[in-house]
Amino acid sequence: MLPEPTLSFTLPSLHDDTVLDCRLYHCQALNPSASNPPPWRRHAAVVAHPYAPLGGSYDDPVVDIVAATLLRQGFLVGTFNFRGASGSAGRTSWTAKPERSDYMSFIGFMVYYMHFLDPYGATNARSPTTTLSPGLPDAQSKLSPNHPLLLIGGYSYGAMVTTQIPPMAHILAQFKVPSAGSAAADIRLRAQHLAEQQNVILASARAASSASPRKKYLGMRVGGDEDTQRRSHEARRSMSETRRSFSIDAEDKIRRGVNDLLAKTKRHHHKGVAVPQEKLATIPSNHEVSVVVEEVPNLTQVRPAYLLVSPLQGVITHLAAMSFLHTTPGRGLFSRGGGKHRDQGAPTFTADQKHQSESKLVENDTLALYGDRDIFVPVAKLRGWVERLEGTDGSHFHGEEVSSAGHFWTEGNVASVLRDKVSEYAAKLLQGADEGRPASEPA
Repeated sequence: MLPEPTLSFTLPSLHDDTVLDCRLYHCQALNPSASNPPPWRRHAAVVAHPYAPLGGSYDDPVVDIVAATLLRQGFLVGTFNFRGASGSAGRTSWTAKPERSDYMSFIGFMVYYMHFLDPYGATNARSPTTTLSPGLPDAQSKLSPNHPLLLIGGYSYGAMVTTQIPPMAHILAQFKVPSAGSAAADIRLRAQHLAEQQNVILASARAASSASPRKKYLGMRVGGDEDTQRRSHEARRSMSETRRSFSIDAEDKIRRGVNDLLAKTKRHHHKGVAVPQEKLATIPSNHEVSVVVEEVPNLTQVRPAYLLVSPLQGVITHLAAMSFLHTTPGRGLFSRGGGKHRDQGAPTFTADQKHQSESKLVENDTLALYGDRDIFVPVAKLRGWVERLEGTDGSHFHGEEVSSAGHFWTEGNVASVLRDKVSEYAAKLLQGADEGRPASEPA
């Protein structure tokens, strides 16, 4: 099972600023009290959850299996709730376009968090916020296999959204030079603020641990409220009951941190030329003045890979009907026992967009895991889809069918099989990264 999250926070969606609940789990390499922790190589993973109207959320048991397995393999792991999931803001759409933007929002956050998370001083500090004149050349170097991995995955509906999001370059373009005050800018600055906060916490904890080996790192909640040692069941329950108030305080502190970052180096520019603050009043009102968050120099380039568990194929047109199945609050097939739209986020899912989205699965390491007893998608359809993508020239896509497994991975020992398959795939990806080459096809 997953441990308590290292960070619990919110992000605005690129689609319409809908607030998304998010969690981060730090791997053993980021545990300052570990006796011999492995080096922090910036590998990270995201796991998206099943369909919200049927009870899907980031607390889903299959999401837990996959995310916990990746965490043990050394990935920094992130999960988030799509709009409308588990009481979150917004409501589930019928088209999945807003949900694609939700996922893109979290991916953008993860890339910048990976970049700024440097608790033990491996790289120099970077400043993200100044004026940027238009037309600057892209200084990024070509991607190589030894760049940090970002494993993008999902289960069920989350896997479907994973297949539909655009390639990484399209996603990151929206965060490159965002307008100040936009969702993309807020996401970037939140990533930097939280990463720099963790840098201080982890470095201090490691120093304290070295001085007093018996002291253990207890973690910290977002906003700077240190977790205290829980000595009893009652104390644990009390912490759970007050978690919401902690979250409210944490959100306020994140906002202040983001505003401080923006205020430090914010500049205005007029037609691509920097304009001093004191001269802004002399600019005619009909001239556009924009405030932007500058491109991060030498942004950490990630090597994307994909993981699809029980992917839904050809069922998007039925999702609206699925949402009318009888469910009660807090229960559904996956639950065992806000704002004005803007021209941001995911593009409309046209035939061209579908081709680009599927191409990323072929061009990058991808594993699809599915059962032969899936109640939502006929296994013949899944086999045909896998065969088509595997048969593409130069394909890095691989599908594995698990005998007797259904959509929910509850039959017999199939959950253990799922865990083993995910672990093997993650190990191969990491081996490929360490050796400076793409991972070979999963066994």
